[in-house]
Amino acid sequence: MSQERAPDRSAGRASSLGVRTLPGWSVRALFAAVALTLLLAGVPEGPWTAIGALLVGVSVWRPRWRTVWVLAGVLVLSSLVEPGTLTLRILALVAGVHALHVLGSWMLAVPSAARLQPAVLLPSLRRLVFIQVPVQAATVALLVAGQRASLPLLAAVAGAALVALAAMLLPPLLRRPPR
Repeated sequence: MSQERAPDRSAGRASSLGVRTLPGWSVRALFAAVALTLLLAGVPEGPWTAIGALLVGVSVWRPRWRTVWVLAGVLVLSSLVEPGTLTLRILALVAGVHALHVLGSWMLAVPSAARLQPAVLLPSLRRLVFIQVPVQAATVALLVAGQRASLPLLAAVAGAALVALAAMLLPPLLRRPPR
């Protein structure tokens, strides 16, 4: 008495309509490629690379553990080890961490066994580009201004920005969901 499942014909219908689909695991592969590239190019030597590689593996294996965002924090914090000079590495790190955030969100939404139409990712990609243009410009401006400012002043500004961000994000996060 075996239970047989009906064959999945949705992939066949999609291809017969001319719609191309990708396997869901391709989002995880893209995440791993971006994350490992950032690790190899953007992290100073030391334990950061090994810690980051471990976090990449766990993030791909179990996206629901949300280690993607721990990895983003490790990448950002490891960049503080070196002096804050304007380099292509810092600009790539800013864009790359944002891309990891978007890819991590996609990994939560797309099961690895699913089929995915690339067109559904376009709104997220558009937002990524529209956000990165002003963020990259602000990064350049802050790094250029930071070369003239003292380190304690920049640390105070960064601390104030973190407090403001926490004050903005905590109230919606602490609200109880409606019943």
